[in-house]
Amino acid sequence: MTTNVALAPGLYYEALRPPADPQPLRSDIAAFVGRTRRGPIGVAIRVEGWREYIQVFGDLVASADTPYAIRGYFENGGELAWIVRLPDPELVTGVATWSAVLDSTWGTPLDRYDVIAATPGTWSTGAQIELVWHHDAMRAAPVFDITVHTADDGIERLDGVPADQLATEVARRSNLIRFVPGAALGNPPAAPNQRVRRVVLAMAPLGVDQWPAWLRAQLLPSPDAALDPHSRYLAAVDALIDQPEVALLAFPDLFNDFSPDEWAGSGDAADVLRTAIAAADELRDRLVLVDLPPHDALPPVAALLQWLDVLGRIDGTHIWRAAAAYHPPIWVQDPLGGVTHPLRRIAPSGHVAGSISQTDRERGAHQTPANVPLLDVVDLTEERTPAEHGLLNDAGLNLIRCVSRRGFAVMGGRTLDRVEGYRFVAHRRLLHRLVRAIQSAAEPLVFETNGPDLWVAFVRAATQVLLAAWRVGALKGERPEQAFRVQCDADTNPPAEIDSGRCVCLIAFAPAVPMEFILLRVAVSRDGSLEVLT
Repeated sequence: MTTNVALAPGLYYEALRPPADPQPLRSDIAAFVGRTRRGPIGVAIRVEGWREYIQVFGDLVASADTPYAIRGYFENGGELAWIVRLPDPELVTGVATWSAVLDSTWGTPLDRYDVIAATPGTWSTGAQIELVWHHDAMRAAPVFDITVHTADDGIERLDGVPADQLATEVARRSNLIRFVPGAALGNPPAAPNQRVRRVVLAMAPLGVDQWPAWLRAQLLPSPDAALDPHSRYLAAVDALIDQPEVALLAFPDLFNDFSPDEWAGSGDAADVLRTAIAAADELRDRLVLVDLPPHDALPPVAALLQWLDVLGRIDGTHIWRAAAAYHPPIWVQDPLGGVTHPLRRIAPSGHVAGSISQTDRERGAHQTPANVPLLDVVDLTEERTPAEHGLLNDAGLNLIRCVSRRGFAVMGGRTLDRVEGYRFVAHRRLLHRLVRAIQSAAEPLVFETNGPDLWVAFVRAATQVLLAAWRVGALKGERPEQAFRVQCDADTNPPAEIDSGRCVCLIAFAPAVPMEFILLRVAVSRDGSLEVLT
């Protein structure tokens, strides 16, 4: 890759990533809120795969579970993800100062620069920036080769950066650093180094209370980014609700960021879950994956049932149809733990989200995301007896269990709503897929004439989704007309509705109930023969 200006005739190459096209019809894309090693704070960022996640947010970090959960998401089949990074409790950024003057015959003297970490975090403390400049004969001007060395984020190289475009080119190409002209941080000026061809700068930590206003605005674009955890989580939920691609939402570090007093049904952690679930239910097109807090002081099953009961006490609503809970926490490999602590206990939502994502793409949103092996899981933190599994399943808690010849798998497909008709995850996600299809058809037609052409477009969008679901057995009925009905015509849109600017489409469908139990009746006849009745 070269960034030199093309002055001489010839062929030049520059590697550029094509812009990402939003895909709101997909129902397999997950979003995560939590702390990461680095990256923009309080902003929803779209990443494709684990490699791009590392480029933007860095690798695993010992102080947070979210990177481990996101790694599990991609390991289990997730393709795209949206990430909102929350700041660490100790908010610092790295900074170094550099003054230099090049040979005046090169025509581009350089003044003072402050080298600042592109995003906050302790990752930049002690990072080294090596600058080597040389003369570019084609441009008749100096260029820089810049190498950034960090403790755990590897090496980043920026070759051929024009001296007269240093700040803009570094901002465009680097994930780690920024060059700011002038004494932006108010440090005392330093004597320039005359004709120095190579310099190595070491970044020192700068606490958030020392940041000037412009740096705070650059690194903390959200006004709530540096507030208490409750406000930061609520701001992150708002940022993700605005993203039409998001279909799954998880908070792997939620109970790590709040004290046990705030885990209860009336605490701040539970309020974050309620807010996210209520917003998801209002949109009708996404599902919140709920991790449960640890309860070591009470009998495990009783504690779990009690927490679910308190969490769900919202009278007169069915928002819990937009949430599914998974348990227990899982053990995963931890390369940061060394020989003494090779495993790490994390919440299962990231791995489950990856399994749901892959099942969605391979078999459809109507498929129950269960009985599929979870990869990257070493062990479970606890096992349940069949009797305990029955109690928790009835309460809407989906257990992860070790299944013979299959490994670890989710053995449950229920939402947290116990009302008939809202109980199963498969039914809810089929509705999500239907809502997304209708939205995709309806949004371009806003302000169109409310008449037969518009009605046919709505019927076609809904019928395509429901017909595909019926063909694979997700709906009841031997014929499509027995499985679903879509009506959008003059009967659903009388003159009063048309005059009010509304278009009404009635959709009814009968989802097939997922098979949760297999009962075999075994009888031994008098002659000693064995008969199995199903």
